[in-house]
Amino acid sequence: MSRVWVLVAAFWVAVAGAAFAQQQRDPFNGQLGVIELAPPPAEAARQARLIGDALAGLEPQRPGQLDVYMITAALWGDPVFEREATQAEALMRPHFGAEGRSIILSAGAGMAPRAYPAATPNNIAAAIGQIGALIDPNEDLVVIFITTHGGPDGTAAIREHNRMFSGLRPAHLASLLNQANIRNRVVIVSACFSGAFIGPLATDDTIVLTAAQHDRSSFGCRPENEWTFFGDALFNHGLRGGDTLIEAFDNAKRLIERWEREQNLSPASNPQRYVGARAEQMLRRAERAATR
Repeated sequence: MSRVWVLVAAFWVAVAGAAFAQQQRDPFNGQLGVIELAPPPAEAARQARLIGDALAGLEPQRPGQLDVYMITAALWGDPVFEREATQAEALMRPHFGAEGRSIILSAGAGMAPRAYPAATPNNIAAAIGQIGALIDPNEDLVVIFITTHGGPDGTAAIREHNRMFSGLRPAHLASLLNQANIRNRVVIVSACFSGAFIGPLATDDTIVLTAAQHDRSSFGCRPENEWTFFGDALFNHGLRGGDTLIEAFDNAKRLIERWEREQNLSPASNPQRYVGARAEQMLRRAERAATR
């Protein structure tokens, strides 16, 4: 029996090593893809039901009204990211009046049972595609919040422990949104180096809020935390305190700078924002409508 387990262990070391080597060489040639091990059949069926039910449960767009749809995605399997995603979604949903039009994707929370559809590239694309099919692109707004670790090239890492490895680049997200004809959008990214998302997404119809400038780390992503610094300041303090989203970002930037000074964290993350003029008008309309 011990010989069998040695052979099994050697096999998985080889698989993991090959997967890592492929990831480093980018086998997808810059496109959005994934290196993934299949889950057991029963779990695979349950995960398929989770994403199917989530997509089918999105309510239709109401003609003549500004509807807000939301996608919230925790892309890395440490518990802090799922905690941040679910708590942020619970604050944003009433803030934007997005009841019935919000979907959560998650890479899981460590060893805890999965509660949300997996944050795989396929499910990310499916959520964007379903919302793109439901909205009126001229009158509706889509809010996307991503929380994960980030790489120096601006890639938002996608990782389920020992099962899946991938990355969402800023250009990937821009391409998916454009293909789905989602023009009016707010993109919020809580990750190191996330300022890289601004350039590929910036239009007059887009708002981009990021936890750090393109060449800086952000802080607070230890697995045991409830929030990252950025999520805590933006959502837990700003939106929970009654700020508009833009006010919440500006106040969060100052609060994060204070926390970083107090903890001697350097260089400062320097959260970034880009606010397109038309997107800002639509955001204000959505926030006013949600308070009525």
